[in-house]
Amino acid sequence: MTHPDSEEVETLLKDGVLRLLLEQAGEALVLVDVTGRVLAFNREAGLHFRMGRPERAEHGWLPGCVWMRADDASMSVEVPPLARALTGEWMTESRWRVRRPDGTQVVMRVSAVPLGTREGLTAGALLRAREAAEPSGLDAVDSAKLLAEAGALLGAAFDEAAAPELLKLLVPALGEAAVLYLGAPGEPPRPVAALHADAERHALLEEVLRDYLLPPERVLPLFGQGQLERLNVTEAQLDAAARDATHARLLKGLGPCTYLGVPLVARERVIGTLALFRCDAARDFSAEEVRLAEEVARRTALSVDNAQLLQEAREAVRLRDEFLGIASHELKTPLTPLHLKVQLLQRQVDGMVMHQQPVSAERVSETLDVVQRQVRKLTTLVDNLLDVSRITAGRLKLEVEEMDLASVAADILFRFAPSASQLQCDLELHAPVPVMGRWDRLRLEQVVTNLLSNALKYGAGHPVRVVVEADGLTARLTVRDGGIGISAEDLPRIFERFERAVSDRHYGGLGLGLYITRQIVEAFGGTVRATSEPGQGSLFVLELPRGDIPEEWLVGHSAPEPSPA
Repeated sequence: MTHPDSEEVETLLKDGVLRLLLEQAGEALVLVDVTGRVLAFNREAGLHFRMGRPERAEHGWLPGCVWMRADDASMSVEVPPLARALTGEWMTESRWRVRRPDGTQVVMRVSAVPLGTREGLTAGALLRAREAAEPSGLDAVDSAKLLAEAGALLGAAFDEAAAPELLKLLVPALGEAAVLYLGAPGEPPRPVAALHADAERHALLEEVLRDYLLPPERVLPLFGQGQLERLNVTEAQLDAAARDATHARLLKGLGPCTYLGVPLVARERVIGTLALFRCDAARDFSAEEVRLAEEVARRTALSVDNAQLLQEAREAVRLRDEFLGIASHELKTPLTPLHLKVQLLQRQVDGMVMHQQPVSAERVSETLDVVQRQVRKLTTLVDNLLDVSRITAGRLKLEVEEMDLASVAADILFRFAPSASQLQCDLELHAPVPVMGRWDRLRLEQVVTNLLSNALKYGAGHPVRVVVEADGLTARLTVRDGGIGISAEDLPRIFERFERAVSDRHYGGLGLGLYITRQIVEAFGGTVRATSEPGQGSLFVLELPRGDIPEEWLVGHSAPEPSPA
């Protein structure tokens, strides 16, 4: 039966007030009820006793912990203070040696008091503990000085050149060796700085990091999970982590006995790890040292994140300025001939009025044709800008209907026939059967138009071949040109916003066509990719899911009549 005062304690914990106070305390606090159920186990308790919050403390024994009087040379096991408090005994502060679940030992100053004692009954007990000595010898002044120097070194934004100097503050103050790893979320971490207090072992450490880069899960098991990791290193663990006998020999030559890995977390993203090693098995990381390492890691993460944000901001400003320059040029390009043609048409009309002479219908038609062509170009530029705005705002809408991809491709090739003729490009379409699916016609035409216009622009004077085919529930369209091609370093970025693989002086455009294409294709649930070599042309492959389509569509019907191209 639950003691009434135990229910009151649980109510306070659920309210959050007492729990907040427990978590903000600078010492380990453990609260249990009379049945041994753990009601509270704060963060400091986890650091001191090297465990997560247990469900129960049977008869006042924390799982896996052995208690001994610190002044008892016989090292005999004693009844722990928490167990005594549950019997109603008040335990004043005294020194205890605790062997923790991971085998390490620590001397703590511990007190325990019974709670809710009424008519001989105890509702629960509260244990307080703090470490009695700091093995590192770092006092509050030393810790504050280290943090101040680290803050001055890191500044507002991180510079990798400062990483070795940061490790010099930590070695040997917090450990005999340290490694700083950085890596974007989802990417393998890379060591940006490493330091060992011993010169010979420092050379070994650099050799290991240079010649034996391992997958993150083997180097840092909890990298990317945002968890602090602390363990005693054994020879068996080193053998398991080693790639070969030479690697194992190097690792053992470093002599690591204790490891502390502190994650670097910024904006809820793990961006790195600060790894500290000690070579003395008797010198473990204390709770205060862990807090100090966590604070250094927090400040480092903030500095690294600030540097990344600053770099991204500068790159965004550069892209914006470059885009504004290109956009203004591209918008002016059609405006100039448009303005001239309108002026010419106006003079012809004025001359007709003054001299009562008819204007040649052929000249008017030619002028209007130029006007319409430039207006279409302006409309396309503006539509691309509006599409980018819609995509950024997440307002790209699709109106899905049944259609034939081969027919769409044939129509677009027919429209491009005059332009292809002027560029001396032969257009070829290979679409032997209809390829039915459910897509947005306007957006699908936009995708095919972007790919085809791209091929004509960069493949002028060479044939352009379009192939439409079906592969089960996937529709595939490929566009191959024999033009200038794309370098390997430019291929990964051609589908990004405002990115260009060529100089805007020689080729027009806003650098948005392929970006919009990729966004539309991904909205369809498909993919678009490119392969190319400089001087060998390019191949763009568009693959789209065909959607919920009738089974007979997978077979295909008779081949459509090819449209003129």
